[in-house]
Amino acid sequence: MTGALITVGVNTLAFYMISEMVPGFDVKSKKTAFMMAIAYSFLAALAWLVALPLSITLAFVFAILAFIPLIGPLLSGAGLFITTFGLLFGISFGLLLLIDRIMDDFNMRSKTVAVIASVMLGLLGVLMRVFLG
Repeated sequence: MTGALITVGVNTLAFYMISEMVPGFDVKSKKTAFMMAIAYSFLAALAWLVALPLSITLAFVFAILAFIPLIGPLLSGAGLFITTFGLLFGISFGLLLLIDRIMDDFNMRSKTVAVIASVMLGLLGVLMRVFLG
């Protein structure tokens, strides 16, 4: 329960800060950022249940590729980071587009804005997993 509250708090702060830094990512108020964080956190938890089999499959493929001499050392150092970031980026992108359509007080002007925000949320997600476990 505490982890969920921390996640919602961090996501609220992230959405509000992204709205200040990225033109075209318009969050009307702090209440909207909080509601976005709740919706985003809930939908992300559901999306991770779907993404879990995909991540296991990717781990298996990366384990096979690790035996290739040039690719193996690259994967051993960055494989988990790249996989986690890729999944977080993809999930964030889809969820932001969905939340943009659902919420009236949130607006993204283009898909480019969604990509930039997804990269920022993906990096934040990786950092949260590193520091919070």
